[in-house]
Order: sequence, then structure tokens, then C-alpha cells
Amino acid sequence: MSWSQALQAYSETQLSRRMDSFGARREEIQALLLSCSSQERVLLQYLYATLPLPDVGDYAPRFFLQVVRQALDARRSFSWCAALPEHRFLKDVLYPRVNTEELADCRGLFRERLESRVRGLSLEAAILEVNRWCAEEATYRSTDERTASPLQVYRCGWGRCGEESTFLVTALRSVGIAARQVYAPWWSHCDDNHAWVEAFDGRKWRYLGACEPEPVLDRGWFTHAAARAVLVHTRAFVQGTKEEAAFLFPQTDPACWAVEEGVAWENLTPRYGAVKPVRVQVLAPDGAPVAGAVVSFSVLNMGAPREVARLRTEEEGTVSLPLGQGTVLVSAWQEGAFSAGGEGILEPHEERLTLRLGEDLSSTGPELTFFPPGDGGVSVPSLTQAQRVWRRETLDRAAALREEKARRRQASQSPAPTGAFGRVWDTLTEKDRAVPVDPALLEDSLEAFSWENQVPEPCFSQGLLSPRVGWEVLTPWRQLLGSCFAPEEASRFREDPAALWDWVKERAPLCLQAYAALWGTPAGMLQVGGATKQGQWLLFCAACRTLGIPALVQDGVPRFWKEGAFHPLWGREETARLCLRAPVQRGAASGQDYTLSRRDPEGWQVLSWADLGAGQEKKLSLAPGRYRLWTVTRLPNGCQLARREDFSLQAGEERIHSLAFREGTPQEMLERCPLPAFVLEDVQGKNQTGQTLFSRERFTLLLFLEVNREPTEHLLNELREQAGALKQTGCGLAFVVEAWEQREDPTLAQTLQALPGAQVWKATFSEAVPALARRMFQDPDRLPLALLVNRQGEGLFACCGYNVGTAALVLRLLAAAESL
Repeated sequence: MSWSQALQAYSETQLSRRMDSFGARREEIQALLLSCSSQERVLLQYLYATLPLPDVGDYAPRFFLQVVRQALDARRSFSWCAALPEHRFLKDVLYPRVNTEELADCRGLFRERLESRVRGLSLEAAILEVNRWCAEEATYRSTDERTASPLQVYRCGWGRCGEESTFLVTALRSVGIAARQVYAPWWSHCDDNHAWVEAFDGRKWRYLGACEPEPVLDRGWFTHAAARAVLVHTRAFVQGTKEEAAFLFPQTDPACWAVEEGVAWENLTPRYGAVKPVRVQVLAPDGAPVAGAVVSFSVLNMGAPREVARLRTEEEGTVSLPLGQGTVLVSAWQEGAFSAGGEGILEPHEERLTLRLGEDLSSTGPELTFFPPGDGGVSVPSLTQAQRVWRRETLDRAAALREEKARRRQASQSPAPTGAFGRVWDTLTEKDRAVPVDPALLEDSLEAFSWENQVPEPCFSQGLLSPRVGWEVLTPWRQLLGSCFAPEEASRFREDPAALWDWVKERAPLCLQAYAALWGTPAGMLQVGGATKQGQWLLFCAACRTLGIPALVQDGVPRFWKEGAFHPLWGREETARLCLRAPVQRGAASGQDYTLSRRDPEGWQVLSWADLGAGQEKKLSLAPGRYRLWTVTRLPNGCQLARREDFSLQAGEERIHSLAFREGTPQEMLERCPLPAFVLEDVQGKNQTGQTLFSRERFTLLLFLEVNREPTEHLLNELREQAGALKQTGCGLAFVVEAWEQREDPTLAQTLQALPGAQVWKATFSEAVPALARRMFQDPDRLPLALLVNRQGEGLFACCGYNVGTAALVLRLLAAAESL
């Protein structure tokens, strides 16, 4: 097995540059490189040349040697792996990191489970079989933002899409199949985002939904959604310049990839939908081109602009990339000077934009409309009847296997700890507790009880006792950090907690070439003597808690407890007051209908605030500074009617802001399409026509469900969360399944419990769904299908597939329908 000179030269060059940054790990890494075989050394050098710095500190070198050995064995054992070109093997089989997940030694286990299932299959069939195995082991569940390891997803049986896709990528790589995670970082046509997987079939990349088995590749519920994305990307981990890493991307258009913070971002948008070639030029106030400026591209999502791409301008002050044909907010600034940056709107039909530093959105006026890209008429071939049967049977079998696994897991589960250990346990998240918690972690946290009487609850539990600060991998750190401070030094820091920040910056300086999304661990940061920005926040809060000072991170700022209150580590004290007031006719959900952002040195920081009921107000304590308030109304077609207001708050100032929403007309919001006849069956086996069902209520929400699938899970979770508001509308609710046993689906059962007035019906989907979906201009192959229908049997609104915010939208549509 031979390796190219380009690989060896790149690895040696980058490693020689980085080795001094490895701190206490350096000698251990050098010794291991000398002791391993020549084949292993080449790949281990490549890993240490490119790994994010937190990984170097957090994981022992022998872990990465094991990764190398497993990848080499896969290349020897599987013909499809042996046939891969070097660059694809390095990035898409060898590499242990997929995204922000905790790394775990699991490839050997996954290969043991999978090898007998894929031996003798074609590569395409093997890809499908690995995904079927993943579906038997795990399913979708909405959870917190921390990305669990593939091993945890396998053990607990669930994860969000980012975790499911990381699980599938790791499983595919374990049997030598090149695979990568693909992300739409933020949708344009609805809120939220999504991740899926691409696998290389020997000729080209093919996509598939993780833990969502299909009988063929290039098929998933997200196909149409991806076609409407402004940007779709994948990532690989590199060091050095784009020119130095170019040998890893020999077939990639240079305009479709860029390097930032140790990550190569590859733009895959043209693979999924129609794109336009975008060129942005950044000018100084005097009109001169600005080289090296940061250019950020954002879409409106969850009530605020969310970044989908970031590039740096070339000598002529320009950046170029392909983007989907939707509205994009573009911002540009020079490093460390965000407040002097420029902003502009790139409309769907525009390909060129010039930004002048110092000019913001004032010239556009307060009202903006954000249009999502269309799906470009993308189509997915329909399944044959045999394929439909295979798909249904496969999904049912996978669900049954997962349920059996869950029962075994529950039967063997140890009871939750009690006493002091139990109080630490209670501070952890559901995901933390889904797998056995290291007793050393609980033991380490007991030291906090010596400070319990000095601070009130809940400050003690969340700011001092808890071992969790952000979305880091949990490890014990109190004894380690306690040993770092002499008694007089500890006393000084307790008197002046802000001084601990200088200690953090000295012991773990900011590394600008580390993947910024990683948190790292306190032990790892001290090992290598470096950290990401979030890692520094973590180390500061952990050091504070070790010394008995409550500390936490809120809205992008570490805060410490002193004199009865939390104080921001930097910035100004919160001496201004703002009262936000919702309209009397509608509520406002934070992070969906409105957001408030503060301008920081590095950009607009979205602040976390509570939802507001109709006519309700919320009084906020804020630091003096510059703020931006967005209100958003999303129309059924995905367009967003936005309103932006910028304002400043002075020290001691009190101000009232009434949230003002732009509203679509009932004609923009609703259709009136007579629906074709169809038949439903009740639990007694009696048939009833759809018209009979609709005649009972003024409005009925009819939902054809595909249980155990992520889009349906999303919709059911939303309906459960909005149960109180839905009950008040008096709208009828009718859930339709293909088989009665599907009523036992846990998510459906929980939703029915929250909505006891809802009815469950059975139907022959192959007869009812196509006619109803096509009448409402929806895709019958994309479930769930939701229809809002009036008493006359007219369809007022319909949506299919994955659409975050459907429940809230239905509530708005019901209010609009009252005027028809």
C-alpha cells in the first residue's frame, strides 16, 4: 500500500508547524509516531497534521492509532475501499471526526455487527444495508444541541438528525465505504435545518436519509426541501492554506470550497437544486476594494438572520460562490471591526452585490420580504408496489427491533442515584442520563456542596453544582483545576472572579485555526495549552465553580456570581430596561416570531427570551448598546414578511417596544379547493366519507401520518406543544394511519394524550393520499400530509413532508379563516 508524495509532504509540513502547539501531548505523539509501522505512521501523521486542536488534547494518541489500524484493515478487507483514490480514503473513510460529536472507539464494534450483512453485496446494496441496520438500532428524537457520539446513539437508540447522520457515516466508514455528512445549515422555506448522508458508490456520490431506509439510493423525504436550500455543504478537516490542501480536492471546482478555522467547507448546493453564481465586492468608505474582509451570507430562520456561509475577500475585494435562488442577507466587515461593517440584501434574481463598509440596512427601510428558492421542479421517481411493500415492512421491522432493544435496556437499567449523587444527576440533561454516567464525574461534583450555604437556589444547582457548562463532553475537572491554584491565588480570584479570565487566556490561549464549534474539555485544554472561544468560556466557568464561584454562559457571554447577582465577564452592566409588548390579537414566540439581538464586536448575538402571549409584555434588563429587533410572519409558501428595527439603549434608559408584525392577507394565506371524495375506516371497521367527517366541525385538520419517520415526529411534537392553543380553536383533529398497530407509536400516543379530542382513522393511503395531495398541489410521496379543511370540504391549506412550524402556522391560518 503506497501513499503519494503530496500526502507525505503535506502531513510533514503541517505537523512540523503544529507540533509546538501540542503542549504536554507532544512527546507522547512523537514517541508513538516512532514506534508504529511505516504504513501507520503516514496516516497518523496526516491525522495529527489536520485534527482540530481540542481533539489533540482530549483524546489519547493510542485512540487515533487504533483509528488508523481499523481504516488500514478496511482498505485491505473490502474491495470497494481498496479501489478508492487516496484523497477519498483519507477524508471519507479514515477520518474519525464527522462534525462536533464526542469521539468514541466504536468502529470495531460496528464492523463486527455489519461485516456479515454486507459481504457478497454490491457496493450500492451494501450502502442500503448499512442504513437498514442503523434504522434497526436508532431513530429520530428531538434533543439538545450537543452531538452525542455514534456509540451513544447506538446504545440509547435515538438521536436528532445530526446524530443519526454521524452514526450512519461512522457505520459506513467502519466497513470501508466512503461517506460524508451533508448539511443544509438553515432552511429558507421553513425554520430549522437538516443533516443527511452521502455515500460513494464507486462512480459518484449518492444521498440517503440516515436511519431512514429506502429501497433505492438518491431518495429521501428531504429531496424537495434540499432543492429549496440557499446552501448545502459538507466539511472536511484540514490545516494550512487552500492551496496547500488542494491535493485533497482534485475534482472539486475551486469556487465550491474554502478553508476557514481548520475546516474545508465544500459547497454542494448545485447537486441539489438550481443555483446562481454570486459575486460580492466589498469597498471601503472611499470606494477602494477591501482585501481580507469577512463576508457572511445569512437566511432568515427562527426569527433572525442565520449564517449559512462565510468567506474572505481576495485582493480585488470580492468573494464568489454558488447559492440557491432565494433572498440572502449579506454582511461584511474587517476583522475586529464589525460595528463599521456593511450590509445588503441579495434578492432571488440578483447575482451581484456591492457592499460599502459603514452602510447598513437603513436604506432598505424597516420592512423586508425574504423569498425562499423554488424547488425547480425536482422530482423523485415513484416506488413500485413491491418497493413500497419492502419499505413498509423494513420500517415496521426496524421499529419492532428498536422497541425490543428499548425494553431490554429499560429492564437492565440501574435506578437513578439518590442523595448527593442524585442532586448532581438532576442537573444533567436527558441526553447525559441516557447512558451510564461516569461515577467519577458525580464524585468530582460533590466538592461543590461545601459552598451550598453561600449561594441561593437555583444559582447553586446550575451555576456551581452542575458539571455541565455548555455542550462539551462531560469530564471531571474540579480536582484537576483545584490543584492549579495556590491558597492565596484562590482567595484572590474569589475576591475578583474577572481576574480568572487572564489566567484562562494565559493557560489556554485562543487558537484561531481550531474548529470553533468544538468546546473541548478543561483537561484537554490544559494538555495542549490552547482552546477555541467556547473552550475558553468553559474553562473560565469550570475554574470559577472549582473555587466556589457560581458561573455560567448566557447569550454568548460568561457570567460570574458576585454580591447577589450574575455579572457579565465583559461588556457593560445591565442598567438599561426594555419592555417588549405583544399585540393584543396574537402572541409572539421567541426564536420563531421575533428575536432581539445585541451587537457585539463579532456580530449580532441573538438573545434568549421567553414567549409572549397575546397582549403580554416582558420587562428585560439589558446592557447599554446597539440592538436589533426582528418580527417575522411566515406565509404558507415559505415567504417571510419581516420587520427590522435598530435602536440604541443608554445606561439607565427605560424604553417600551410594541412588537409590530406584517400580516399576509387571507387570500395570500388560504386556498379554497374542493377536495375529492375519499373513505376512512374507524376502529370498529365502519367506513365513513371524508365529507361526513368535515361536516362535524367548522374546520378540521386532517393528517396522514408516516409514524417512526422524522417529518411525522416533528409534526406530532409540534402539535403536542401547541395542544392548549389548538383546543381553544375548536378545530377538529383527525389522524390517519395505514395500520391500527401504528397507534402504538410512542410519539403518536403522547400526542393523543395531549389532545384527547383527536380521532384516529385508518385509510388505504395508495388510494386517498395521491388524490388529496395533488388537488392541493402537494407531493403524495412526501408524508406526512396535513390538510386544513372547512365544513364544505374545501381545502384551505396543505403541506407535506418536513415543515418546521406547521402547528404554529395552522393556528394563524385558523385565525385568518375566520374572516372568510
